[in-house]
Amino acid sequence: MLTIGVAEEFLLLGPDGAVVPSAPFVAGLARDEDRIRPGFLAYQLVTDTAGCGSLDELRGELSRLRLQAGDAARRAGASLVSVGAPPFAAGPLGAVTDETRYRELAGWFPDAVVAGRGCACQVRIEVMDRDQAVDVLARIRPWLPALLALTVNSPFADGRDTGWASYRYHLQQHWPTFRPPGAWDGADRYDSMVRSLILAGAAPDESAVYFLARVPAGLPIVEVRVADACLTVEDSVVFAGIVRALVRSLITDARRNLTTTPVPTSVVDAHLNTAAHGEVRLRLGQHAPTMPAASEAVVRLVRKIGPALAAGGDADEVYGGVKWLRRYGTGADRQRRIRLRRTSAPEFVRFLAGCTAPNRSRCG
Repeated sequence: MLTIGVAEEFLLLGPDGAVVPSAPFVAGLARDEDRIRPGFLAYQLVTDTAGCGSLDELRGELSRLRLQAGDAARRAGASLVSVGAPPFAAGPLGAVTDETRYRELAGWFPDAVVAGRGCACQVRIEVMDRDQAVDVLARIRPWLPALLALTVNSPFADGRDTGWASYRYHLQQHWPTFRPPGAWDGADRYDSMVRSLILAGAAPDESAVYFLARVPAGLPIVEVRVADACLTVEDSVVFAGIVRALVRSLITDARRNLTTTPVPTSVVDAHLNTAAHGEVRLRLGQHAPTMPAASEAVVRLVRKIGPALAAGGDADEVYGGVKWLRRYGTGADRQRRIRLRRTSAPEFVRFLAGCTAPNRSRCG
């Protein structure tokens, strides 16, 4: 059983949709320094689960942390919201958290501060060793667009519909290392590439190398970072279950000596761009049109992980979650549908905060 952990990034919003730069204060109110902390920008809050053996255990951890963080945010006069980017152009969007590391990052890449307002759902899978983790990175490259397509959740920014399903993906490209991982032969080659990026000035240290999937320094972990922040706890749980099953499938491929067809980075980038624009359509209801060619990536992913889901006992839960997504849409789809009916900023913020709360298992 591969253990699984999830880091979730949240926004703190006021009733009018303005960002509230009080994350250090909110984290202090939450009183859980190991699991709840401020993010890069002063209106971002990050929660981080322990390693979990089952999806039920993960659901409990995510729910507990969202409840704890949400309560602290309310005491500070803000709402905890799980979307990929601030939907309104209000408040100090460039306010960097007053911590040494974050100030240094802002100094290294001042043009990328705007990209820092993106929020992600990061899934960590612990594997046998770092060589195995790096092998998974090479094999996961062609699956990254499908993972993004399932989790797009940032259609709005600056008070308008951006035309993207994941505006966060567009923003994050300001970071020089926000790109798919390469196909490296073992952990030593991976570490050498990371060092070369640091020496070239693309990152100040290893933790600032923001590959869409990476191996943290010194740890036998595959960290998948491609997804937007997930609207609900259930969205996060289903996505984490998909990632774990995919990692398990890719490890099985390696043990069977199955080779992967090299996919050029330009092709992966093009497919990621398609997914970020929302052109990979999940079926919304029985009679809604689909885009078969674009949707094939998601269909192939679900088929790929089937045996691993069955082996891990997660098939019913993950298949049920994917079926729900196909009927009601991604976070971006649901945001757009609600925004048409709730035109005022306060109404929309209340909707987003309600979806973020752990007592809302689904939010359609």
